[in-house]
Amino acid sequence: MDGWPERVFCDTSFFFASLDRRDLHHVQALRWAQRSARAGTAFWCTWDVVGETVTLLRRKAGYREAAGFLQRVLPGLHLVPCDDSMREETAEVFLRLGRDKKLSWCDCMSFVAVTTVLDRVPTATFDVHFKSMGLPVLSD
Repeated sequence: MDGWPERVFCDTSFFFASLDRRDLHHVQALRWAQRSARAGTAFWCTWDVVGETVTLLRRKAGYREAAGFLQRVLPGLHLVPCDDSMREETAEVFLRLGRDKKLSWCDCMSFVAVTTVLDRVPTATFDVHFKSMGLPVLSD
């Protein structure tokens, strides 16, 4: 459908924005989610992103929202399989880029997933670190 990607890697910032009406990027996240649904786009992420999202939702929005994410969103996600070699590569990325760009472990794992397993698919994110790492980011 009109050039919208078949697969998208989803970051915590996208999930949180789409679920929390108070988030600055809520409307944009819903637009991306609706466009993805119309196009049949597959949402990909890692267990690290799932954990980070649940933690953020729990802290900022409450248990109900965090549990709702696990019950309603998680079943529809494709999870990148993560083995020891990916974790080792994540550690290398963190050591190489983490200081200057102030990246989290989850950001580095996402970088490895997108660049190695997912063939540089676009990322649904509002986190500036993704662009700073040279990853493709969704836009309208």
